[in-house]
Amino acid sequence: MIIIPVLTAIFLLIYLAYPLWLSFFSVKRQMVIQEAGEAPGVSLILLSCNGKTYLDDKINFLLSELAAFKNFELIIVDDFSDDGSIRFLKKYESHDHVRLFFNSCRRGIPYCMNLGVRNAKYGYLIFCDQRQRLSAGIIKRIVEPLACNEIGAVSGCISCRDKCSKTSFLRRHENIIKLKESNAGSLMGVYGPFYALKKQCYCPLPENIILDDLYLSLRILKSHRIILLKDCEIIDDNFTALYNYRRSKRYLEGLLQIVRSRTLIRDLGLKHRIMLVWHKYLRLMLPFFLLATYVYAGLKSFAYPGVFTVFSVLTVFMAVSVLPAMSKTRFRRMGIIRVNIYYIVAFADLLIIRPFQKWLTAYHPAGEAGKQDSYSQNV
Repeated sequence: MIIIPVLTAIFLLIYLAYPLWLSFFSVKRQMVIQEAGEAPGVSLILLSCNGKTYLDDKINFLLSELAAFKNFELIIVDDFSDDGSIRFLKKYESHDHVRLFFNSCRRGIPYCMNLGVRNAKYGYLIFCDQRQRLSAGIIKRIVEPLACNEIGAVSGCISCRDKCSKTSFLRRHENIIKLKESNAGSLMGVYGPFYALKKQCYCPLPENIILDDLYLSLRILKSHRIILLKDCEIIDDNFTALYNYRRSKRYLEGLLQIVRSRTLIRDLGLKHRIMLVWHKYLRLMLPFFLLATYVYAGLKSFAYPGVFTVFSVLTVFMAVSVLPAMSKTRFRRMGIIRVNIYYIVAFADLLIIRPFQKWLTAYHPAGEAGKQDSYSQNV
């Protein structure tokens, strides 16, 4: 049984070795910026959905930033908001540089992105979410590298300090990995809240895609590099507070969706495949190794008092970490435990419970009767 904690330790070391592996491939490339001709204009696509409290400050900020360009437009796509956002946005209908699109029903992010791109007039695209704050000068800074032929997209960097100036260990760790990926040749996935790309690199998104930012990044990697700019800061809410069970489950669904898209993975080079698996998928196995070690410690705690003490402390930490009232205040650092618990439960739901429910639906007599009735009606 000692093999369980040993395997957990080995797996953890393998995962932590990813930044070291990236450092081995790290290169300092000279970006060749095209100076001839006028720079393409900028089409910034702001995705809006029930974000009325953010829109006033966000739109004013974006317009002031875009004013640095000779040719620009702010495209706002509202996905059927019902909080008064539509009424607020309509006051910009007469603005020379603002174009508004309102969906007649809730269509989702991929549809809104495709709609915005279809109507964009300029060669540089920027996607922007409504909730986050952005650092000054971010728009001009983020489009500059696109003048380099080999770069297809540029990602902003979500700050490890949130809107309340609290530092997130998880976010800091993720930023370190992404920066090393960028230095090693190419970022595996842009930060969805704010990034820029060449319009020629955009491919229409399937409307059912969940991880639109990762999907689009993998498409771009077939022909161009993606880089991260650390000084283009995105200030968001606390990382662990954002990750509730629903979001964790949806993230797992999105990763499974990417795996099922065989052509998407097949088109990647070997190095990018390794990076994708190591960064996005390998770490999802870690919660199961940690759970196995926890169960092992529980079994051994009956024979060893020292192990019982450690097991008891871990149990208390796990219990406290899932209490929302506490996790939002003094126990934010336990968010990593809470996130791992969410992933374990979500995995069980997606890979065990849901297939079992489908099996019951397919083979239960009531389900068969329902199918026969439906067939009779169709005939």
